[in-house]
This record gives sequence, structure tokens and C-alpha cells, in this order.
Amino acid sequence: MNRNLTDSELVQVCEVIAARIGLHFPVERWAILGRNLALAAREFGFQNMNEFIQWLLSSKLNKDQIKILASHLTISETYFLREPQVFTALSDFVLPELIKSKKKRDRSIRIWSAGCSTGEEPYSIAIALHKTIPEIKDWNISILATDINSKALDKAATGIYGPWSFRNTPDWFKTRYFHDLGDRRFEIIPEIKNMVTFYPRSLIDDNIFSAIANKMDIIFCRNVLMYFTSDWVSKISQNMFQSLSEDGWFVVSSSELSAHVFPMYTPVNFPGAVLYRKTKKEYIQPFDFSLIEIQEPLKQPFQLLSFVPRIDEDLQQLSSKALADEALQPFNPSTLQQPKSTPEESYADKIFAIRLLANQGYLSEALSLCNKAIASEKLAPGFYFMRASILQEMDKTSEAITSLKQGIYIDPDYVMGHFILGNLFIRQRNSKNAKRYFKNVLDLLNGRANDDILPESDGLSVKYIREIIIANMQIHE
Repeated sequence: MNRNLTDSELVQVCEVIAARIGLHFPVERWAILGRNLALAAREFGFQNMNEFIQWLLSSKLNKDQIKILASHLTISETYFLREPQVFTALSDFVLPELIKSKKKRDRSIRIWSAGCSTGEEPYSIAIALHKTIPEIKDWNISILATDINSKALDKAATGIYGPWSFRNTPDWFKTRYFHDLGDRRFEIIPEIKNMVTFYPRSLIDDNIFSAIANKMDIIFCRNVLMYFTSDWVSKISQNMFQSLSEDGWFVVSSSELSAHVFPMYTPVNFPGAVLYRKTKKEYIQPFDFSLIEIQEPLKQPFQLLSFVPRIDEDLQQLSSKALADEALQPFNPSTLQQPKSTPEESYADKIFAIRLLANQGYLSEALSLCNKAIASEKLAPGFYFMRASILQEMDKTSEAITSLKQGIYIDPDYVMGHFILGNLFIRQRNSKNAKRYFKNVLDLLNGRANDDILPESDGLSVKYIREIIIANMQIHE
């Protein structure tokens, strides 16, 4: 299926995608674009890449065809409680304040999860609401979840997830809000599932904004805007501003924070997170975070057991096992005739393929590909950490520990490697070794600011890591 794409063709394809879907693919992402186009060509029924590209450039795609193309170009990788500091801010301040203001009025809360992918984010929001509102049945709760990727929404609507989606959650999250279906599958309880409405819609469609103008109390739009062109980012941001009620909250990912991009909003600082607010107030009284008690996730031994190096998040959901098998085939970025690949780009492409398989539950295939990568690049620690994460999901804890130790031997200062080892030893009830690796983390974090976000930690701050370690060490004394 793959064949050489000229720079001219890639530029034209990027222009078509930007015009019809609003997505932006810079040169450094052309290798990933080529892989995704090959997957899209197969679903459109093309066996010849040249014919597919010519058809794509010359045809006026209908709505269904645009949805298919978008499903191969947008992210389908997410998990529950992503960027946990955001959910801490939501549960400790945003929701209590909102509940207090609404309690004397209509007792209604409206939240929109834009670009919801396979549903982990809106369900996380629903669980946060359920934990925060004691008499939630007396409230009118509306959680709208939208995405252009219809396949991702189909999965979201089932409410069934595998272990990979729980890689950043404490034990109570899964045991309290999910039914164990066996075979490593978990279904969200009906009470939470019924709180969310999924709806296929693109953010470049003005109709959805006109339907909800000034109605949303909170809008989540994380890891979405970064993939749109700058013109569309500006327009979508303005539309979302108009969709929020007065004093409503706008939530983006930590990598998207920019006062220049969102000048109409007021940034509000929380520990490890910044949220935007639509407000006419010139000054927002700072919240006294010293009054917050450690919430339930930190009273329990919080086990952040899984970890994936954040090299590239543009993951494409595979529609079948056959497409997963294709991802195992060697992918050569040079076939796209882009500038010569650097070692970092080659590494990123391999990480992409491994994550692609693991995210879809093809753990054996992902492990095989990871072992091949290690064989060819023995001094790249990221592959060892990736392998450990896959081994954890396969319940091979001892092998995961060995892989992590190998990675730390190559990079002794890798904080997350020590941190995950500490958590793995807690799982084995080996408190002596757990404390040893937790102490290594605290030593490595010495001198780091509390609000610093640790690289490759999915948004965890230094303060949050310290709190988790202290809680675990106290419990296992």
C-alpha cells in the first residue's frame, strides 16, 4: 500500500485536510500522516496509494467520507483521569462553587467534553460529579460528549474498557464504578453511563455552537485544539467562549495553555493546573488551597502503575486486527520523501507503532515490536520503560521490574522509572524496595518547584508525585 509521496503531494493533501476538516499537519508529522493515509485508503477501498491520493485531491467529499477520513487522522488515545490535577481542581473547587451557586436556582449543570474520543474523559467527569454531589438524583445533569470520529464514539457508547484505560486511576475508581465482565474487561455502571450523551460532531461545524450558546457551565477541550490550524483554533475558541455561561470554565490540556491563544478568558491557577474562566470580574479571589484535605485518591495507596513515554500522541484507532498487523510491518519515513529522518524521529516513529498496538489491546504484538526496537537500539531507555508498561498490563510484574531496572541503568536520573518501580514493589508487598525507589524519586526531585510538570508523566506535577509517595510510605510503614 505504501509508496513514495512527493513533497508536493503532501502539501496538497495537507491543504485539503485543513480546508475540509481544519486539521494541521506540519512537516514533522508527515511520516505519521503517511501511515494514517495508508489506513484510510484501505477503508475507502483503494489498493493503490496513487489512485487514493489522486481521488482525495480531486473529489468533493461528502459528510460520510469526511467522517471516515477524520477517523484516521484524529487521536483515539485517552484514559481515565488524564492530568489528575485538573480533576482535583474540578472536584475541590470548580464543582463545589458551581453547586453552591446552582443549589438555590435550577439545580442544573451542563458540561461539554469536546473531542471526547472513546469516552474516558466524559465518564471521568460524570464520576467526579457523582462523588461531589451527595443528592445527585435531585439535579439535572447534562454531559454532552462529541467527537468527529464515529468509531471512537461507538466504543464510548458501550462503556466497556480494558486495563489500558485505567493506567492512571486508584483502585477505588474501578471497583466502585465498573462491573468486572471477566477477560480483563470492565463496564461502567448504568448510573454513570446514563449521565453522558454522545454525539458525532466536528468542531468546525457552527451548528453545534449555535445550539448551545451561553448554556455550558464547563467545557473540556483537551488535546484537541493543538491539531487544528491557527485560524480554526481562534474561531473555535471564540465559539466556545460564546457557548459558556457567565463565569463558566474552559479546560484545555497543560500543553495548550496560552494567554495569546485565549485572550478572552481569565486564567485561574490551581496546584499543577491552570483553568480558564469566562468572567467580567476584574479580580478573582485566590482560593486557599491549604484548606483542602487530601482527597480519597491520596488516602488510598495511589498506584500509578502504567506509563507510556510521551513522544507523539497522534494515535490512530485501528478498525480491525488486520490493520493492527499492518502496524507491525517496518515503516520507513524516507518513503515519503520528506527531509532525512533524524534518530529522534526514527525513535518517535517506533514508539508510535508500539503505542498504537498497545492502546488497542494487542499487547503481545506490542511487546514483540518493543523487543525488536530494543534489539536495534539497546541504549534507548524509553523502549525499556515502554516494555515495562506493556508487561504490567500482561500481569508480568517481575519481568516489568527487570525491564525498568535495565532502563534506569541506562538513565539513572529518570524520575518516572524510579517512581513506577516503587509502585510495582508495593504491588508485591515489598515495602523495603518500594521505599528505596521512592527515596530515589524524592532525591531527584530535590530543588524542583512544586508546580513543575515531570516529563513523560502525563501531566503530573512534582507536588503531586511527592504527595503520592508520602501517602504510600506512610501506609506501608
